Amino acid sequence: MRTLMTPYRNYSLQRKLLTLIIPLLLITVGITGLYSYMIASKEVVDKIRQSQMNMAVKTQDQLDYFAKNTISFSNYIFLNPSVQAMMMNGDTPKLRDQVTKTLLPLMVTGESIQSLLLYSFPRTHVTDQPFVMTHTGIASAISFEKFKETKYYERYNTAPNHYLWDMFSPSDNVLTGDYHYKIVLIKPYKDFYNYKQTGLIVIGMDADRLSRNLFHDTEGAVQFIMDDNGTILAATDLSWIGKPITQLPVFAHAGGAHDTPPASGLALLKENKKLIVSDSISAITNWHTVVIQDRSKLVLELNHIGSATLAIMLIVSFIAIILFWLIARIITNPMKKLMLSMKALQIGDFTQRVHFTGNDEIGRLGHLYDTMVGRIKLLIDDVYASSLKQREAELKALQSQINPHFLYNTLNMINWSAMQKNDHEISEMVVSLSQVFRLSLNSGNDYVELDQEIELVRHYLFLQKKRYPTRLHFEIEIEAALRNFHMPKLLLQPLVENAIIHAIEPSEGTGNIHVRAYRENEWVILEVSDNGPGIPEAQLHLLMDGRKAHSKRLLSESRSGMALSNIKERLTLFYEHAEFDIQSKEGIGTRVQIRIRQGDITNEA
Repeated sequence: MRTLMTPYRNYSLQRKLLTLIIPLLLITVGITGLYSYMIASKEVVDKIRQSQMNMAVKTQDQLDYFAKNTISFSNYIFLNPSVQAMMMNGDTPKLRDQVTKTLLPLMVTGESIQSLLLYSFPRTHVTDQPFVMTHTGIASAISFEKFKETKYYERYNTAPNHYLWDMFSPSDNVLTGDYHYKIVLIKPYKDFYNYKQTGLIVIGMDADRLSRNLFHDTEGAVQFIMDDNGTILAATDLSWIGKPITQLPVFAHAGGAHDTPPASGLALLKENKKLIVSDSISAITNWHTVVIQDRSKLVLELNHIGSATLAIMLIVSFIAIILFWLIARIITNPMKKLMLSMKALQIGDFTQRVHFTGNDEIGRLGHLYDTMVGRIKLLIDDVYASSLKQREAELKALQSQINPHFLYNTLNMINWSAMQKNDHEISEMVVSLSQVFRLSLNSGNDYVELDQEIELVRHYLFLQKKRYPTRLHFEIEIEAALRNFHMPKLLLQPLVENAIIHAIEPSEGTGNIHVRAYRENEWVILEVSDNGPGIPEAQLHLLMDGRKAHSKRLLSESRSGMALSNIKERLTLFYEHAEFDIQSKEGIGTRVQIRIRQGDITNEA
């Protein structure tokens, strides 16, 4: 070390300054440029990822819309008397003509249904030929005996409830002469009277036509829909339909191996750092809607930051060499002070000031430096304040979309009209709906009395009771001493709404919802319980574990998860001592508790 320092001691002051200051300036500018590039790149990628996710969800919603139309069409076929007669009494030309005249207009005017195939189980009075029609008229298909030998029939038998979404390949020749890939729904056809299976319904829509309906504004992204086996069902590039994901160009571009199992292809694409992959899963078909973009192309416009950084480094270095060479003796001590201040500024200490005296160059440099630090601090504060104001403005814009006075006046007018016509039931429902809106808005106040929250829940349950008159029963209990208890609004109503969605809607029997508010020692307890199907243990752990990032992401994917997450965050925001607990057993029911310690200082806000 001593040997290395000996030549340095013999350097002139100018050379010492050059060897000390210039590298520091280069590193500072380089790190600033690199950090700016990383931040900008991350912001761009995050915005594009969000845009991609919105695109995937939008496409999935469209896919679900077509799927629901297909299911509705199958239900119509089941209830159609002409189809029932043909399936039960035999396939005659007269019945075929009646069925064709009934169903063909629906297929022609529909957006998605292109083919219908009805198999009747073998009977003595039924021919071996199935009933087949397309949107252009009568067609033909393989017999039921041959269909049972296909892979689709095997999948149908192993599918839950014999309810299968799949895709026919033209090479299988199920529909004779049809050279399109077909997205199909296969489900049993049952006797309307004894509900026994008497046949099979196969409803199809062309995969290429579905692709053109689903994918419009791709914005330079690759989009496709695939099943769990990795087979492409619809895509922006129609030539991909029917291929496994491992054979797509985007998979090869990402460096995927050709021998990769198709079922794991999507997972490999998500792990690739070169791509931005968004995936949304349909709740109806369980198919994946995937949007992919090349990360390197998206951040290509940011490369000018690197060039600007290099140019700044060269300019600053050149100026520094000249200045330090000429005024080394004058600026040595102030520069040391300036260097120390700059190092502190680099780690975020914006209180730094050098306070140089005098009106010469050094003094002005100190003044400019102090001004620069103050301006940076001011700009950071302005950006933060601007962000808060923007979010506040967006919230007010959303709130202002509903004019409460207009809404109340309209509801009162509807109530008056109902009373004029002696329709008291509609009048009661309108009054309850008006109260729900009034209590939800609460004149813009964040806090309400517990009695007001209970009133909101009571009106909401009254409306739901009208919806499920025989299936829904509810009970509300509140201690009289807690009626004036101040609390944040909309804590109980989202929990009651979750109970309706998960306990009443999917249940075929009677559902009970019990809302309670009581004191236990030093705690105020707000409780909502139901006798619904309960929550699986794995999902219950996920709902309660809000600390993990992936848990928060999965919670936000569902409406119920968003409501629970919102309640947890608001409890943390408004109270120092508050607890949120969910207890559930499958087949028995669910109980959700909010525990607030009495006397919490934020409760008095």
